[in-house]
Amino acid sequence: MKKLPAISFQRCCPRQEGMALFVVLVLVLVLTVLITQLVFVTKIEERISRNRQGYVSLSYALQAGARQVLQNLSTDLMEDLGYFDDEALLDDALALVGGGGSNAGGTGAPGTSLDGGLTAGGPNSSGGAAGSGSGNPDRVDTRHDSWAYPLAESINEVQVSGQIIDGESCIDLNHIFDLAALSDEEESEEGAEELDEQGQAAAEAAGVGGLFDSEEDLDEYHAPDQETMDEAEIILQRLIEAVIDYNMEFGFEYYDVPDPGTAAASIVTMVYDRAMDEQTRRIRSLDSIRELDGVSWELFNGPTDPELEGEEEQEDDFGQSIFDAISSQIPGGMEILQQAGFELLDEGVSQLPTPIGLRHVLTVNSSGKINLNTTRPEVLIALLRSFEDFDEAKEIAWMIYDHGNQYQIEDEDDAAIPSTDTVEYDEFGVPLEEMQEFQHFTRFEQLRDVSEDWGDESGIEESIFELLKQDLEDHTVFSSNYFTATIEGTREDRVLSGRIVCARKDHHIVVLSWREVRR
Repeated sequence: MKKLPAISFQRCCPRQEGMALFVVLVLVLVLTVLITQLVFVTKIEERISRNRQGYVSLSYALQAGARQVLQNLSTDLMEDLGYFDDEALLDDALALVGGGGSNAGGTGAPGTSLDGGLTAGGPNSSGGAAGSGSGNPDRVDTRHDSWAYPLAESINEVQVSGQIIDGESCIDLNHIFDLAALSDEEESEEGAEELDEQGQAAAEAAGVGGLFDSEEDLDEYHAPDQETMDEAEIILQRLIEAVIDYNMEFGFEYYDVPDPGTAAASIVTMVYDRAMDEQTRRIRSLDSIRELDGVSWELFNGPTDPELEGEEEQEDDFGQSIFDAISSQIPGGMEILQQAGFELLDEGVSQLPTPIGLRHVLTVNSSGKINLNTTRPEVLIALLRSFEDFDEAKEIAWMIYDHGNQYQIEDEDDAAIPSTDTVEYDEFGVPLEEMQEFQHFTRFEQLRDVSEDWGDESGIEESIFELLKQDLEDHTVFSSNYFTATIEGTREDRVLSGRIVCARKDHHIVVLSWREVRR
């Protein structure tokens, strides 16, 4: 039997064993780093995706709120024009309510899509203005129209809130020198025509040429004289004083009380400097005054309401319910008035005080005139230059303002109030709120009705009505054409704000601008 050769095993040296172990450890370390990096990137991308998805939902919710603004304005316009009184007209006009676009009616140019959904009427839409300087006599806008009530809604877990402010309720910085100009009675008609032309120029600059119809060529711009600038500064200073006085009277204290003189001088100087350059003459955003000397955050936005601090939960509950109530029932109902921030009184209502700032009384988008039915008392105080005493001007301005919060009574000129004995029910058998008609102005002479003493001309001095006529008649209207809505969407810890500026043009609502801002 043949003997097999012996197999010998050689043992690796310790150095080779150490090298193999080192390679294995390096591979494990590399794999660990790669896996950790992959997990980290995945988490980051997941968070970015969730964050982006959250802002997308916020954006869509804001656009839905903006469409609601357009619908409210369109509905109010059709009601004023009498569409709801004629079924045939109503059928033709229903398309106008959907999105406010001029192409909805079939006569306008194609609309422009903003931010992937919000549609605005094109700048070349057919039809004339709904009234520029003197206003359309068939339309009246008041603070108790449905569009003027707060907007609040819950959309896909996004809390959407907003408020519409019509431009004609504020002092327009683009027209501040027109308001300040001291015109004679003989020149009042010429001044009104010039104001209309400037309104047309503002509309063309905003990209909606043709919003105001005028066949005359625009005159060359004339720089304001020193007297007009001084008057403009007085108006703004008194306006700021009125805003500060209102906030402090109702307990909205400032951390640092603004100086009205400094702020007014800064604003007038800025407006004048920009007016001297044709490229910057048109002020397009009120934010342009926020960095001026004397214009603090509190002055611009208003001081913080101490009662609202720490009550976010209550505000959320309010936001979930108010939109359905306001959009589903007729304006002026008792429940809607209470939810919209009004206190019910025997003779009418009283609005609950909230802090105000310059953004509530100033604008850069309007026809240049003041709507007596929607303007705040602070604006009236600033314009009542015949009343040098602040307290006297304040008393008169508040009387005019409170007149619009009183229920109408039957008289010879106005139709009777609908009978309260007839109760209407909705489809579920729930009684509908009865509509409340409020006092409002349709012509300037109705200011005499605010107080029986105002028209007294038996004294040596001019009556209060005559003084009001001197200060206000050339600058007032009773309907509005420009509207700015600030909408805010909140979801968890994310907040997205949007601002839509729109104007009425013929039977359409034209979007002038739409902007979203993250905070």
